[in-house]
Amino acid sequence: MKNYILFIILSACLAVSCKKSDGPLDVDLTKYNADNYVPDPVIDKWLTDSLNTPYNIQTVYRFERNLTDVSRNISPVDLEKVLPTMQAVRNIFLKPYEKIAGTTFIKKLTPKQFVLYGSPSYNDNGSIVLGTADGGRRVVLYRLNAIDLKNGDNVREIMRTIHHEFTHIINQNVAIPPSFEFTSKADYTTDWTGSGNTAALAKELGFISQYSRSSYSEDFAEMIAHLLVEGQQWFNNYINTTNPKAKAALLAKEKDVIDYFNTYFSIDFRALQAEVQTALKDLYGAKDPADVSSTLLPLMIANNRVSSITYDPAAEHYTKYGRSAAFNTVYNNYKAALATGGRNLTSIQFLFLNGTTMVFRANYSNSSGSVLSADYNFNFTINTQTGLTVFIKAIPEGTGTTYNNGNVAALKTSFEQIILPYLTNRRFIAAWLPTTIAENNPLYRTFAGFYVDGTPTDYVYGPIVLK
Repeated sequence: MKNYILFIILSACLAVSCKKSDGPLDVDLTKYNADNYVPDPVIDKWLTDSLNTPYNIQTVYRFERNLTDVSRNISPVDLEKVLPTMQAVRNIFLKPYEKIAGTTFIKKLTPKQFVLYGSPSYNDNGSIVLGTADGGRRVVLYRLNAIDLKNGDNVREIMRTIHHEFTHIINQNVAIPPSFEFTSKADYTTDWTGSGNTAALAKELGFISQYSRSSYSEDFAEMIAHLLVEGQQWFNNYINTTNPKAKAALLAKEKDVIDYFNTYFSIDFRALQAEVQTALKDLYGAKDPADVSSTLLPLMIANNRVSSITYDPAAEHYTKYGRSAAFNTVYNNYKAALATGGRNLTSIQFLFLNGTTMVFRANYSNSSGSVLSADYNFNFTINTQTGLTVFIKAIPEGTGTTYNNGNVAALKTSFEQIILPYLTNRRFIAAWLPTTIAENNPLYRTFAGFYVDGTPTDYVYGPIVLK
């Protein structure tokens, strides 16, 4: 250590004009590692009893400059970070693997040395290194001084790094399946930190993170780390809020990960994932994100979770929350057209048969007072991210009774002149409407509908019924 201090002083003198100072140096050397090191009675005992003895793992937390890139400026780890960090390593990494994969597996493959640093390791391009795996036997962790290990999200961040680096160690024993590389081979880039590689683009291309695009080996490690540490609900939300091609790629990668663990190590990846999640939640207060499949209307429609949306102009909620004058004109024109044949239109419905088929139903009564309906089938496409919806008329009409099939001439003509062009000549956005209903209102997200893309004042909404 003396040699390092001397080197720093000499380097400073070569760079600037130096002179001897008679006053005391403004440096508190008690904050630095002493050469006559005395083991800490709490930290070192725990490290010995909990990591060194059972797993043969050494923890280096006193500043060792030669265990990282000497060309980079790195700061020591704060002492108060050491024990919480390594307890998290034990709780969220070692113990889950030991329980699911077995003692032999974790003792054989676990890194034998953890090296802790307080600051990040900065790259020339401005990115930072959070961890490295060296030769399958050493894991170096950076930026620990900025981690709040009482915060579940912060704990997840550091544990992603550890599980990521351990994946590289596993891959040194059994290679990554070739099928994984070819899923996204065309989209890997060495310039993953470039301004063009945004998180949104990486997701759109079927990657779990921006860093995943750097190589297939990093992609594999990122997939495992995110699945284990962020959890299945997070992953489901991620794939359900991207495009179908990207979702398919991510699901294929997930399958490769699960098969890899099962085939080559006889490890139930889902059980391992559950153990990691239990430790994060029970010990560190981590929480799953809300299930977007039950909060994002476009996703709910695409996943066949919506049964119907009804527009009944006589309903009280339109008086309270308002209605679209543009759509109300369309509805009234349709109502007037049916009235010429002695029929009274009472409401209309969007009935969702599945994630791609919708039935437009007109509910009416005839001159004798019978309550009837006419159905008209549509196919539709819906973007689960933006809600953009396009309706396409399906032929033939519905397959119900004479009135249900929508083929009665007196009804069909009015439909084709008024409703059909309204639905098929426009693009719509599926949304929770009206937007004026606050989250603390019991009616929040009990109404839904569609507004015309680019014209939010032209919309239709009503009570939503779920399957």
